[in-house]
This record gives sequence, C-alpha cells and structure tokens, in this order.
Amino acid sequence: MHDGDLYIWRNLMEDGTQFLGDEQYLKAEKYYIQGLLKAYELSVPEIVAFTLRLLATVRVRLGDYEFAEAGFKEALRICQEIENDKGMAEAWAGLASISVKKKRLKEAVNEYEQAIAVYPKSSPQLRLGMLFADLGQVYTTLEDWAQAKQSYTQALYLCRIHGFPKGEAELNVLSGELCFRLGQKNEALRYLKHACQLFAQIDDMVALATTLQYLALLYFDQNKTLLAFESQQRAVAISLKYDSKEAFSEACFFLSKIEQNMENFKEARYYLELSVLFYPEQNIDLALRYQSLGNLLFLLMDFSRSELYYFKALNLFELFQDEQRISEVHESLALIKEMQELKEGLPDFQSKKDVRNKLHGEFTLAALIYLAEFYEKRYNFRAALECYWKALKRGRDTESETDWIEYRVQQVSKRLRNKR
Repeated sequence: MHDGDLYIWRNLMEDGTQFLGDEQYLKAEKYYIQGLLKAYELSVPEIVAFTLRLLATVRVRLGDYEFAEAGFKEALRICQEIENDKGMAEAWAGLASISVKKKRLKEAVNEYEQAIAVYPKSSPQLRLGMLFADLGQVYTTLEDWAQAKQSYTQALYLCRIHGFPKGEAELNVLSGELCFRLGQKNEALRYLKHACQLFAQIDDMVALATTLQYLALLYFDQNKTLLAFESQQRAVAISLKYDSKEAFSEACFFLSKIEQNMENFKEARYYLELSVLFYPEQNIDLALRYQSLGNLLFLLMDFSRSELYYFKALNLFELFQDEQRISEVHESLALIKEMQELKEGLPDFQSKKDVRNKLHGEFTLAALIYLAEFYEKRYNFRAALECYWKALKRGRDTESETDWIEYRVQQVSKRLRNKR
C-alpha cells in the first residue's frame, strides 16, 4: 500500500463525510466516488467495503435506492469473504434502511436482525443500541407490539449502561408511546416522566417541550385535567423561548383545548389567539385554528367575531378543497344567523347563561342535535347533555326516531360522571 495514495483516500473520505454531515449530499457523493476509485487502486478489501457503504449511505439520502442497494450488497459480499463482522453488520443495516424506504418491512426486520446477530462485542455497543432502536421502530410500524417493546428495552438498557442520556431519553419517549398504545398508561407515564428528567439534565429544551406535550396528552386522556394543564403550560413556556413559531403555535393550540375542557373560556381564547398569531403558514392547519377560534367565540356568544373567523377558515378550506370542513363551517354560519335572529326577537337577557337557555328552547330538533354535538366535541359535556335532553323531548313531541338520541344521553352522562 502506498502511503501517498492512502493519504489522498483519507482526505477524500473526510471531505465527503463533512459534506454528508452538512446535508450537502451531491458534494458528498462526488468525493465518495473519487474515494471509491482510489480505494480500488489501493486494493484493500476493508477500504473498498467501507467506501462502498458510505457512498451507498449518501445515495440513500439522495433517493437513489437501486444504486445504494447495489453498493451495500457489494460491501456485504466483500465483508463476508474477509469475515469482517462489523462491516457485515453495517451493510445489513444499510440494506434494512432501504427496505424501510421501500416499505418492505418484513425484509427490514430480517436485515436488522442479521445486523444485530453479527455485530461484534468488541465494537461500540451504543451503535448496537441504535440497531435495536431501529428494529423496534420497524416492529412498531408492523404493529408487532411485543417485539417492538423487547427491542426498545434492549436499546434502552445499552444506552443507560454506556452513558448515552440523549438516546436513553429518546427511547423512553418511544417506549412511553408504545405503552400508551397498549393501554399500559401508568407505565407510559413512568417512561415519559423519566424522559423529561433526562432531557432537562442534558439541557435539551426543545425535546423537553415535546415530551411535556406527550405527557400532557396522556394526562388529558386519563381525565387528569389539572396535571395535563400544568405539563402543557410548561411546554408552552419552553417553546416560546427555545422552539420554532410553529411548535409554539401548536403548544398554545393544545393548551387552549385543555383550558376549554376546564371551562376557562377566556384563557382558552387567549392561547388560541396566540396560536393563530404565531402560526407561520397559510394552510389547512391555520384554517383549523380559525375554525376553533370561531367555535370558541360562538360559545362565548360573540357572534360577530365568531362569524369573522369562520369566514377566514372558510376561505382556506375552499382554497384547499376540504369539502367536509367547508360543510361544517357553513352549518356553523347558519347556526350563528339563526341565533342572531332569535336573540333580536327576545326582549330581555339577564346573563349569557340565560341567553343560552332561552335560545336552546327555540331551536329546531336538527339545530339542537348539532349544538349538542358541537359542545360534546369540545368536551363541554354539561352543555351537550342539556341539548341532547332538549332534543330528546323535542323528538318525542314530534314522534321522531329517538333511540340514538337516548344512547347519546347515556354516553354523555357517563363521560360527565367520569370527568367529575
């Protein structure tokens, strides 16, 4: 081997790896191709296989899956001939990554398992942990929960004993999400709380904010509203300081939902307006925020501003041709018009609660059902139950079919009792 040629190859690989890290994949590919030509000149199998793997890796990033797959297979063949276990493991992992991209998930499982099986004990065990984590994510996609949990547990163990707190925290999040899907909610809480502690220790504030939101969602699902509120409030504060405008907007959006569930409508309005203000794009998500703000202002009986935000939402839904949402907004606008007409016809109002009660009494059966569903979707079960009861009475008076309304009364009553 010529030291000069080896020096040139090493420099080419270092430059390519720098561009790969900077996500300048075309430049990285250029240097790796030159490095591969030099590797063939050197005629050292380990160097050729190593270069092939790096070139294949950058081609995966470029979406050139056929060339990438050929490169990993050739690297695997060379490493098998020379019995290089670490090289075989990395080649198998590369092939697995392509199988994931091509949705060949069962093949990906086999390839990751092959990589893990040949991975040498003398090589860095954190890399083995990442292979287990990748395998766990494939099992999760396949909804093979038991195998996914087993893979995550092994990855978590390796990160813990080898001192990689960031990986340990991320795997706690993945394990928490998995336990939540399995209905193991207390175990999910334990994983997510530990992830929050780890992210705080390593000062990863963006990841901490995201995990706090997962935690809030889990509390919210268990009707632990105050704990959900506290977690989400922390997430909002951290997102404002450390995260993007879109992430802050999303955090405010969820906090507004929690506030609505607590019937703190003014606070809910404040955070929802912040969510709208900080959302950076004109798209469906912004339209949903406009629609939610219109709904909230409707509950506050600020009909003119509610109508304004419904029209803002409508413009975007029409732009993106979301027919279902367009229909929902049209129904809401029609209901506002009906309520405004009824309000103008009533002589006196003692309070907003009185207004709601009087207006509910004047609604048609269809309007009462719509309003009940409106309240139920926003977790205002007391108001929803009131509307369903009125709809049930109205249906019986007009000899309409009421079995399904009776069922809704039972379900909402149950949810209201659980909330208490």
